[in-house]
Amino acid sequence: MRTRVKICGLRSKEDIHMVADAGADAIGLVAYAGSKRAVSIQEAAVLRREIPAFVSAVVLVVNASQAEITQIIKDVNPSLLQFHGDESAEFCEQFQFPYIRALRVGGGELISAEAVAREVQKYPNASGFLFDAYSTGYGGSGLTFDLSLLEKVREILPARKIIIAGGLNAGNVQQLISQVQPYAIDLSSGVEAAPGVKSAEKVREFMKKVAQA
Repeated sequence: MRTRVKICGLRSKEDIHMVADAGADAIGLVAYAGSKRAVSIQEAAVLRREIPAFVSAVVLVVNASQAEITQIIKDVNPSLLQFHGDESAEFCEQFQFPYIRALRVGGGELISAEAVAREVQKYPNASGFLFDAYSTGYGGSGLTFDLSLLEKVREILPARKIIIAGGLNAGNVQQLISQVQPYAIDLSSGVEAAPGVKSAEKVREFMKKVAQA
């Protein structure tokens, strides 16, 4: 099975074209003002038009309002929403729109494999689950987490719903793929020259390592 790649936190059409040309399967736009990689809904709508066919457009939100989500769906028309905050299953599913649920594991209430599995079961209609390292923020920290926390999840979820994030880069991605064989991986800071600015050299090197794995 080929591991899919989502590169998140893009803020320019040049980076979108470069990342797509490098072979990324999905591009993430961060509609969360608290992020160093944030874009407004209006900016996301413009950038969305630069994402080519057969590359998924994912809009990341953190505790956004119902009105904001509705506007994103209408104006940006993403392939998927990525709920990366403290959203309940009821909130995520009210829009009847495909979504990924991101869970920050290794801290808070998600400090055991059993706790992570229980949280996953609350979102039966999620298209996938993105497992990221716990941090005081909401993703993009570059931190890794203990992969043993996913042991129970792997027993109850089909492989195609498991997405790994957190501290990935060209130096460690092959080991991760060999160890976990995830359906998809997600990264941001690992291929950046600066927050929100992707390095073409790092992106190409990362994609090469994924292909070799």
